[in-house]
Amino acid sequence: MSVPDYAQLVKQLVDSDPATRQSARTTLLEMDENAIDPLIDQFYAGVTDAEGVAILQIMAEIGGPDALSTLRNVFYFEDTRPILQRCAANGLLHNRIALSHKELEEVKLFLADDTGSENLPE
Repeated sequence: MSVPDYAQLVKQLVDSDPATRQSARTTLLEMDENAIDPLIDQFYAGVTDAEGVAILQIMAEIGGPDALSTLRNVFYFEDTRPILQRCAANGLLHNRIALSHKELEEVKLFLADDTGSENLPE
């Protein structure tokens, strides 16, 4: 089995062609938690906002401790790219079963503030 080109998969996640986006998404979801560490590497190597959002959304859907750790780091410490912070908050909310009551309340309070929500992709 060959090692996927994660940089290429990330680019495909934001491709203008819906079939290309879906193919990359399916590939990553099938890899489940095996995709998380390479996606984290891609994220921290430097990505556009669109690529960052796509990575965070896939990580939130896959879940697991490493994905949640990254979502938390972006939520709590990414103050220069609000779209990524908001996406991470949504990802944490998606994984609410793994959050403490206090953390869940912090995420909900953050998301209740609509500032910047118009910049999130649909």
